[in-house]
Amino acid sequence: MFRSVLFAALCVATPVLAQMRNVGPGVADRVSGETRGSLSSEVIIGGELAVTLQTDAIGRRAMRSAYADTYTQSQLATYLLLPGGFSINLVGRLEPADREATGRGQFFRDQTAWVDEFFLGYTWRWLDLAGGKIHPRFGSAWDRGPGLYGTDFGQRYELTEKLGVSARVWWSELAGITRQWGSHNVLAEVFQADRSALSTGLFSRRFASTRNVTDPDTGEVTTRSFLRFQNSRRTGGADNADFGGGTVISAAGFGIPMPRGQAGYTVSYSSRRPGQDGVASGRAGTEDGFSAGGFWTFPLPMRMIGAPFVEYARLSTADGFSGRSREYLTAGFDLRRAPWTFSYAYMNSSSRDREMDRPPRRGWAQQHTASVTYDLYFVAPLPILPTASVTAGWRNLREDGRSANDFGALVGWRLPF
Repeated sequence: MFRSVLFAALCVATPVLAQMRNVGPGVADRVSGETRGSLSSEVIIGGELAVTLQTDAIGRRAMRSAYADTYTQSQLATYLLLPGGFSINLVGRLEPADREATGRGQFFRDQTAWVDEFFLGYTWRWLDLAGGKIHPRFGSAWDRGPGLYGTDFGQRYELTEKLGVSARVWWSELAGITRQWGSHNVLAEVFQADRSALSTGLFSRRFASTRNVTDPDTGEVTTRSFLRFQNSRRTGGADNADFGGGTVISAAGFGIPMPRGQAGYTVSYSSRRPGQDGVASGRAGTEDGFSAGGFWTFPLPMRMIGAPFVEYARLSTADGFSGRSREYLTAGFDLRRAPWTFSYAYMNSSSRDREMDRPPRRGWAQQHTASVTYDLYFVAPLPILPTASVTAGWRNLREDGRSANDFGALVGWRLPF
């Protein structure tokens, strides 16, 4: 009862700022509703449908043979703008459930759908308030990473599916400098992991949790994994705690005039309390995260557009476990000359995990990716094709001294409405 009342109380206040790719049509890894509420007296309904169909040829790993996988990642974002600056926002997703790699093709297996965002917003001049199921802004490489596989490492620290409240101040509007210096804002968010019915997956179970099981005959205790449709405390993870288990404070700037083109940035700090798994381990601690990224879009000769991107992120006491830390770097660029877009990204990650009285375990991964996108509208200028594209890509992942090559192809299409 208390959780239902709390959730209703949270839903009183504009959408989280969408972090869209800054060049090329393609299909973003995340779509969101209208950026801010409307101050008109009319009721406005709109949104966007984004659909992708992707096939990956996964190369051979050390203990796993090569295989192929085919799946869809689709999103529906809708918004309802109400008089007085209020708005209602909903984002639904259809994707494969997060599973450990099995070493065999899935072919649409384990596809699941869920409510990714659902919140009420309120806009007053330079202030945005939001409450409900939100997507906290920590970094942006999970969406801005260039090319087909450029978001791989950024998605490892993306914060999704949180129940919370947020307040954003557009200080550039407050100071009246937007036209000369671009748009800048500061955003504060307080949240917890969503364990409500909104986290429930359709068609397939989404969440893995462990449980100790005692054999009635031998008394032997074993740890088993179980899959659940809905999130629970047993799933563990940082901020899977009481309300206020997570906090993010971030700053961002967009459309900043440069000698050539425009630039932008994001800087984020997060603090997340340990979940049930961290507490049970005896190593519980509060995770501290920091990320900083920058992007720039500028014209080049021969009607080309360049768009470099770089982001660094560090997690201390990662996942709520003392002695565990991770670092990530994503750097790359898009080079576009319609109808072609060429993308390259370099990614690097390192990890350190030290348990009591044991030598630290270290991990390291490096990834190179390249892809090329072609806008299908140039094949046949049909009304349905302006946002359709096809992408082919490659990635080389080197992890703990072993290397593997993967190849993929994606068809993407967006329908704003």
